Amino acid sequence: MILYPPERFDINEWFSLLSLVVLLTVAILLPKRFSLLSIVVYTVFTVFISQTVDSLIAVKPFDLYDVNDSSKYEVMDIVIYYFNYPPFTYIFLWLYDKWKLRGIYRNLYVIGFSFLSVFFEWLAQLCHVFTYKGWKLWYSPFVYIVIFILYIFVFHLTEHLLKSKK
Repeated sequence: MILYPPERFDINEWFSLLSLVVLLTVAILLPKRFSLLSIVVYTVFTVFISQTVDSLIAVKPFDLYDVNDSSKYEVMDIVIYYFNYPPFTYIFLWLYDKWKLRGIYRNLYVIGFSFLSVFFEWLAQLCHVFTYKGWKLWYSPFVYIVIFILYIFVFHLTEHLLKSKK
C-alpha cells in the first residue's frame, strides 16, 4: 500500500491535528481507569472498525465519500484512524465505565454520543476532512449507534476476560 502526502496542507489537515491535540489531551488528563492491555484492545478494535467501515463504504464499489484531499490513502488518514478515533473511543468508554450505565441510561448515552459524533463529523465535513459523494450526514447516527454498541460489547468482554484471568 502506498501512503500519499496531502495534496495541499490546508484546513482539513489543521482540523485533524487540532482534534488530535484536544482528544489526546482530554484522554491523557482523565484519571487512569483501564489497564494497558485494555487500552491496547480498545485502540486496536477502534482502528479495525474505522478502517473496516471506511473500506466498505468509502471505496469502490460504493465510494460514498473521500477522507481528506482524495480517495488515496494519505498520511493524514493515519492521523485520523490511529490517533484521533482511539482517544475518542477511550473517552466514550471511560465515561461509560465511570457512570456504570445500564438500561435506558446506556441507550440514551449511546444515542447521545452518536449525535455528538455526528456533530463532530459535520464540523469535519465543513473543514473538508470528509467529502461526501453519495453519503448523507443523516445516515451517520445509525452507523455510530452500531459502532458504540460494539465498543460496549468489546469493553464488557475485555473487562470480563481480564478479571477472570486474575
